[in-house]
Amino acid sequence: MKRQRLRKIVIRAVKSKIITSGDSMDGILKSTLKKGMLKEGDILVISSKILAITQKKIKKNTSTLEFNKLVQAEADQVIGGKKVTLTLKDHILMPWAGIDRSNVPQGKAVLLPAKPFQAAYKIAKFLKKNFRLKKLGILITDSFCVPLRRGVTGVAIGYAGFHGVIDLRGHADIYGKKLQVTQQALADSLAAASHVVMGESNEQTPFAIITGAPVKFTSAGISPSEPLMEPKYCLFEPLYRKIFKNL
Repeated sequence: MKRQRLRKIVIRAVKSKIITSGDSMDGILKSTLKKGMLKEGDILVISSKILAITQKKIKKNTSTLEFNKLVQAEADQVIGGKKVTLTLKDHILMPWAGIDRSNVPQGKAVLLPAKPFQAAYKIAKFLKKNFRLKKLGILITDSFCVPLRRGVTGVAIGYAGFHGVIDLRGHADIYGKKLQVTQQALADSLAAASHVVMGESNEQTPFAIITGAPVKFTSAGISPSEPLMEPKYCLFEPLYRKIFKNL
C-alpha cells in the first residue's frame, strides 16, 4: 500500500489596526494584506466581529436590561442559564445569541454578522481579483463553547471557496472496515486551529492565513446548509429533544 506524504499546514496571524464602523471590509483588506501575503491555495481567516463591525452591526449597550433585550431580539431561541444565557442562533448553541461586548467601545455591543456565507463569497471574489488568484478560501470564525469542556474554541459561521465538510462514510479505516457515520468538520477544525494564533483578548490579530490546508477548492457558492445536520441525526438529539423548538 502506497504511503501518503504528510501534509504541512502553516497558520500565521495577521495584525491590523483597530477596526471601527467607519471602515469598509474592502478597505481593511487592502490596507492589511500586503502584496504577496496571499498565495494560491491559501485560506484567509476573518474574525466574525470585524465583519460585523464593518456591516455596522453595533448596538447601544448601557445596561443589563438593554443587553438582555438585545439577546431576546437576536436569538432564535433563548434556552436559559444563570450567569450566562444559552441561546440557539443560526443552528449553533452559543451564549447571548453571539452578541459580544469585548473589544468594542464602552457602552456598545456587536452582533453576529449578517449572511456570513454570502459575505465570505463576496470577499473571496474581491481578493481573487486583487491578488490574481484562482484558488482561495475565506473562513469567517466566531468563538464557540464545547459542552462540558472548559474554555472557548473556534467555529466556522461562514466560508467560501472550499468545501467545509468531508464525507468519509464508505471509506475504509486502516483495517479495511467501512466507516459508517464519520464526516469531517474541516471548516470548524480550521477555525479552531486558527483561534490558537488569533487569540481572544487584545492581540489585535483578527485575520489569519492558512497555507497547505487539505481542502477541495471550488468557485461555486457554498450553501449555508452544508455544515448543518438535521436534529434527528445529531448525536446530542436525546439531550435537546425537549428543549429546542421548531427543529
